Amino acid sequence: MFQVAPFSSQAHVIIQITDTHLLEDPQHEFVGINPEQSFHQVIAHIRAHYPKIDAIIHTGDLAQTPTAVTYARYLDYMQTLGIPFFHVPGNHDDPAHFPFHASSPQDISIVAMGQWHLVLLNSAVVGKVDGWISEHQLMQLQQHLQQHPNVSTILACHHHPFEMQSKWIDQHKLKNTATLLDVIHAHPQVKAVLCGHVHQESSHRWEHVEFLSSPSTSVQFKPRSDDFAFDALPSGYRVLKLQANGEFESHIHRIEKMLQNINTEISGY
Repeated sequence: MFQVAPFSSQAHVIIQITDTHLLEDPQHEFVGINPEQSFHQVIAHIRAHYPKIDAIIHTGDLAQTPTAVTYARYLDYMQTLGIPFFHVPGNHDDPAHFPFHASSPQDISIVAMGQWHLVLLNSAVVGKVDGWISEHQLMQLQQHLQQHPNVSTILACHHHPFEMQSKWIDQHKLKNTATLLDVIHAHPQVKAVLCGHVHQESSHRWEHVEFLSSPSTSVQFKPRSDDFAFDALPSGYRVLKLQANGEFESHIHRIEKMLQNINTEISGY
């Protein structure tokens, strides 16, 4: 377990970033933008608006070119911020090089912030675009929730558990959502599930849980589109403020001054 903040009556602030899609060469462009530059602009905005952050959570697809060089540069950059940071893999990431927090890619990781726990889940499946959380992880999750019934909890994974009403991306959602929901249903301390993958903001309430996705730090996908399509919205991130009483608030920031020259002729990502 990673302890990043002690108990406090003040709200804990966590930032969700996602889908940076970094390249091995930080000067190169991808689909008409420089993902390294857009990522750094998002981080600059975060630091300017939130001087006190308890943790930054990256919900996957750190790399578009998933090499040791790309991940090392990401880690070096994040360490300069002086803010605890955590990440889960996405379908574009390579488990051979991905900097997992646990000793095994199939073990969950726990981040503790006062009266809150954040559980990191690996939904990436080698060789597939869609997601699956292993039975081993779900068993670990259930055990953790049973052992900490009074600790408010947020889960984080890459793939979206619920459909986005976008046919092309919904083919590649989390494929064992029902099993995850069975675990969550029995544990009211689970307050939210964070995901990436969809390159857009969304909020879906199921029972006592908010399922939330965030804009990408790179390009955005057009909502409710049957076919692959980019959106013209700028990059962004999600902020969550966690209260000691188990309540939380969340909102999205967009980096309005970011100009992107996206190649809209591309039919896949």
